[in-house]
Amino acid sequence: MKTFFKQIILTISILAFCVSCTNELNLDPISDISANEFYKNTNEINLAVVGIYNSMQNMLDKEWVLTELRSDNTYMSPRNSETANVPYRQVDRFVLTSQNIYVEDYWRACYRTISLANNVITQIDVVDDIDLANKYEAEARFLRAHAYFNLVRLWGGVFIVDHPISGAEAKEIDRSSVEDVYDFILTDLQFASNNLPNTANGMELGRLTKWAAKTELGKAYLTIGGTTNLTKAKTVLSEIVYNSPFDYLNSYADVFDIGNEYNNEILFAVRYQTGSVGLGSPFANYFSPLQSDNYVVTGSGDHLNVPATSMSEAYPFGDKRKNVSMADNWIGFQGQVNEFRYVKKYNSDFVTVDDAGNDWPIIRFTDAMLLLAEAINESSGPNSEAMELINNVHERAGLTTYTSAEIGTYFDFKLALELERKLEFAFENQRWFDLLRTGRAVTVMNTQFATEDQYNDPNRPQFNTNPIEEFQLLLPIPQYEIDLNPSIAQNIGY
Repeated sequence: MKTFFKQIILTISILAFCVSCTNELNLDPISDISANEFYKNTNEINLAVVGIYNSMQNMLDKEWVLTELRSDNTYMSPRNSETANVPYRQVDRFVLTSQNIYVEDYWRACYRTISLANNVITQIDVVDDIDLANKYEAEARFLRAHAYFNLVRLWGGVFIVDHPISGAEAKEIDRSSVEDVYDFILTDLQFASNNLPNTANGMELGRLTKWAAKTELGKAYLTIGGTTNLTKAKTVLSEIVYNSPFDYLNSYADVFDIGNEYNNEILFAVRYQTGSVGLGSPFANYFSPLQSDNYVVTGSGDHLNVPATSMSEAYPFGDKRKNVSMADNWIGFQGQVNEFRYVKKYNSDFVTVDDAGNDWPIIRFTDAMLLLAEAINESSGPNSEAMELINNVHERAGLTTYTSAEIGTYFDFKLALELERKLEFAFENQRWFDLLRTGRAVTVMNTQFATEDQYNDPNRPQFNTNPIEEFQLLLPIPQYEIDLNPSIAQNIGY
């Protein structure tokens, strides 16, 4: 059985108790349990920390909707009718409202993770061993920072909650500025970087190390931008690339081999366990083709996250990553070829629907490599170090080395790096955040809407999509939050 999954199962009773303590006004995302003492000893704190890891599954269950589906990587299945899966299609076409269920669900899931982390951080004094206490607090702070990092990039300024609060307190909280949220994130990630262990092996495999925290910290610096933060990003990302015990594997396929999970390229992944124990991954079924019976995965698929035509065509000839990540068709009854693209990165053998065992990678070593190349380029244009970093990733995919004549200028390198990350991290919820960070989201998405077949079908004009505006890069604050506290400012345009 995968490392510490038994601990995750043991936390179910604790989490159930926490839910029972939720405020009656359904303020769960802002206030989960009251501030009264709950955890009594080191073992209970450890189980509570594992419970935060477990909550990441709830975040991921909807994260792809607000990231991949909003990017140019994927779209809603063209095989669905106009009335089918409407909330997904609203997100895909940027016509969602504050009442969209996936906007609400993901917001709630993030604040649930934050709440569980706050419970650990505020009660960490029950752990007598100071080093162990710091480790548990660092894990909680990283996971809290990760939730806030996603929240601030998707919604802008959000509610900073750093301790368990009452329902009355929750109704008085206002949105913090984007700058304050990032300051909060950086503080948590710096603490995590300084207090997490160098490695996690044996029964600790799957738990965070300082290298995961440093990678997230480097990405946060790069996202905030500015000369000082670019310098900090280069410093911390260089530590990971050149001094960590991690490295990139020789084979891209090996990174995602279910028999090789938590390999030396994975700095952090959300773990899943097949076997009908309540910890299986649903993504194989979510993403596989409709009416594919058992030819692709057990129990057919929902076809909710379909690779765009432009995504399929973006892979250069011979790119080994494509066959690992997606397929252009599937083979059915009597060898019939069905021309429907689908994501296959999370497919494996399993018996029960929505119960795959594939982990979902959150941070990989190649992420640190390409982020460092980006930081170098943003600081001073591409140099030999940046060229080597991108070429190591590019060549592993079976592609010919880039030359300085091809990508030797700032903008040429920026575009090459944008494509490299698109293909390297396909369907890992990275693309949308990359487009936001580089300021390319509006341009890329409007090109997509103007050229992609899904949005330009003369037989289905109801799915045509208008160009987006800057305000649509942010999501609306969920309506129930506004209803609970009408003084909260909604994002512009909603």
